[in-house]
Formats: sequence, structure tokens, C-alpha cells
Amino acid sequence: MDYNLRDLKFFETVATLGHVSRAAELLGRSQPAITKCIRRLEAAVGERLIERDGQGVTLTPSGLLLLERARPLLQHASQVQQELRDFSTGAIGDVRIGSGLSTAAHVLPQICARLLQQSGIRLQVLLGTNVGMRRELREGRIDLLIGLLPPDPDLRTVPLADDMVGPAVSAGHPLAARGSVTAAELMAWPWAMPTREIPSRQWWDRRLQDLQLAAPAIQMQSNSPALLLGIARLHDVIVFTSHSMLPEGLVALAVPELAMPREFGVALRREGYLSPAVRRTLELLESDGQALFQYQP
Repeated sequence: MDYNLRDLKFFETVATLGHVSRAAELLGRSQPAITKCIRRLEAAVGERLIERDGQGVTLTPSGLLLLERARPLLQHASQVQQELRDFSTGAIGDVRIGSGLSTAAHVLPQICARLLQQSGIRLQVLLGTNVGMRRELREGRIDLLIGLLPPDPDLRTVPLADDMVGPAVSAGHPLAARGSVTAAELMAWPWAMPTREIPSRQWWDRRLQDLQLAAPAIQMQSNSPALLLGIARLHDVIVFTSHSMLPEGLVALAVPELAMPREFGVALRREGYLSPAVRRTLELLESDGQALFQYQP
């Protein structure tokens, strides 16, 4: 079989967009040229790869398999081209960074500011859930993931800072003046919590079961850490949040039974090309990481 990388790239674009005409427009080619590429691939495979329907195209089982195999090949080819360009020009270049929402709200601005002090580095920053950003990293759409470091066999992780998540309240909350408080006592108060797909919420739910505590009244749930912290400053609810990133007006409650340790750092793919810019970014994060992960109001 003889596969042309350009044909594979055109096929991937058609598969991603689900439409030949949109792929042709994006690639700057005519529809007949795109169709001809698909036909060459089908001849090489000996199977139909796409089926046309009224809304566009769908992939056949053979098409789905080819797409799965082609994407890593195309990503590797792109990395080789970029590596050769960097070598020939001595360029530093772009760094594509992904981050979870909590990290973005509290520490990402100072990290980006530090990186932008380096001549020649340009940043592209994408935000999303930690699960979604790990997928973006594995599929090569970002170079580095900055934030929490859950176990993932596909990724290499570099720990940079320790963190502790626990209950917190506003400075005016009745519990703020208490010298000590137990987990059981906190269950009598209303809470504002992350939604259930957030890892800290999942830990909290499991911890209450381990402690055999009935869940408290949860007055509000959100996947936005900034929103939960804002509500806690204005209303007498308990939030479960990072104790190292508390904004002004919130007070951490020392409750050992509800203290969740975690690590912040940077994750990258185990395999793949690291541009000079990405390598320089890693060096900066490793040397200054602990200071960069301190909350700046």
C-alpha cells in the first residue's frame, strides 16, 4: 500500500469536519481535488472510507480505523517538520499551554507573565476541565498541561508545588472565629460545592462516606472555582477549596478529617518532539515553580 501524507491530511480534515466542501474551503483546494485524494486512499486500502449522506459524509468502519491510525502519523510528521525548521532557523517559537479552571483563575497569570519575559516565546493558552485538557495533550493539540497532576500512564509529570484542599468560609462567617471545629460540626452548615465530575468533589463525597457522615445541605453547585469563592465571600456557605489560593476575605478552616493533599505541576507527552520554546518553558517552571504556584490576589 502507498499512502501519501497529503492525502491522509486531506482525509483527516474531511473526517473531522464531516463535509467535503468545508474541508476543501479550509484546505484551499477544490472539491474534486479532495474527492480525488479520498479515492486514491480507497484504492490503496481496497475499501470505502466515507459514505455520503444528505448532511455531509460519515466514515465507514474502515474509515474510522484509518483515521485512528493516521492521526499519530500526521502528528509525528508535523513534529519532524517543526524540528527541522527550528534547527535551521534557531527559532524559539510557540508554546501551547492547557490549564484547568482552578489553576487558570489563581496562578496562571503570573506563570504566563514569567514566561513572556523570555525573548521569542509566544503563548497560546487553552482552558477546560482537567480531563478534557489531558485529552488535548495526549492528542497533540497542546504541548504542556499546567495544573493538577492526577496519575496518567500516557503522560510524564513534573511536580512543582504541593497544595491542600479543605473547607473555607468568609471572614464574617460564625465558624471563622472558632478555634477548632470537627467535620461532623460542619455538616450542620450549608455548603457551596464543585459539581460531581470535579476530582475534589469526588474525593469529598468518598471522604464523607468513610467518616460515615450524612451529607450537608448543598445550596449551590458549580464547575467554576471563581464563582464558588465569590459566593462564599458574600453568603454564609462553606466551600471546599485550595487553602494556598484563598483570596482576601476567606478564611481556611483547619479540619484534618477533610484535608485533601494534591500536587500541582506540569504534564507532557512521554513521546514526541519538544521545541526549544517548550524545553525553555519546562526549565523555567522547574526552577521557579514553587514561587509561581503561590496565589497572587
